[in-house]
Amino acid sequence: MKSDWLPYALVAFLVIVWGSAFGLTTVALEGFSPVETSFGRTALAAVVVAIVAIVSGQGIPNTLLEWRWLSLLGIVGLAAPVTLLSWAQVSIPGSVASIFISSVPLFILLATRVILREPVSRRKWTGFAIGFTGLVWLAGPAAISQVGAEGQALAQLSCILVAMGYASGGIVIKVMPSIPPFRATAGTMIAGAVFLLPFGYSAFETALGAPLVPLIALIALGILPSGIGQNIRYVVVKRKGPVFMSVVGFLIPVWAGFVGFFILDEPLTLHTVSAYSIILIGLLISRDRVKKAQA
Repeated sequence: MKSDWLPYALVAFLVIVWGSAFGLTTVALEGFSPVETSFGRTALAAVVVAIVAIVSGQGIPNTLLEWRWLSLLGIVGLAAPVTLLSWAQVSIPGSVASIFISSVPLFILLATRVILREPVSRRKWTGFAIGFTGLVWLAGPAAISQVGAEGQALAQLSCILVAMGYASGGIVIKVMPSIPPFRATAGTMIAGAVFLLPFGYSAFETALGAPLVPLIALIALGILPSGIGQNIRYVVVKRKGPVFMSVVGFLIPVWAGFVGFFILDEPLTLHTVSAYSIILIGLLISRDRVKKAQA
């Protein structure tokens, strides 16, 4: 039987796209407030994905059942986490935020066991715990020392809630009725944008006088991580499950290091190599054993 390589390719693409979202958010916040940033990227993604859904023939959601599920996903798994993360990045650096956000795989494992009542092997718990240890080591003592720093407690708590929100979104996608991907993503984005509209409508006015670079960053956030990225997330979770999808959180810092070394000419230190090795070991351990076909 041929291996289903498509989910692996999609996850690799998501690592690149979502790994760039932290930097794009930082740039966008130079011209927009946190809630304007989250509303702007969500609203833009809603427009783009809705057009794609209509052109593809899938259309936008047309039943109350679909809107109920997609509204839940749009608020809990998208709008609220994106807004909290944007707000947190005003107060703490991305390296610290990434430690908390990268705990998503552990929250998903917990939710899979408690909510979905699916068995989770010790192998996965061990592998994901080792991977998270590698992420903490990658962030380094300087970042870790800021955890709990005065004035940053609320921002760090927000990041934990963001991780829980993303994990909850993966569980919702897993249990909700099957909906064509473009239609599902369009409904999710529309619901998220409507939820954020009363708080971030000023983004329209701000965009008229915003500097060009933050505006471009906001547009990129809407099209790539929020639009295309969420479409791919839906497909991968439906195809392979939320636990498989959650490895993206561990791989994003690895991609950031790759970009730094090969593109930005940043040094590759022994500390970085050791952290990447720990993350890789954790991911290898967490993989399910391939069952041999019996005669």
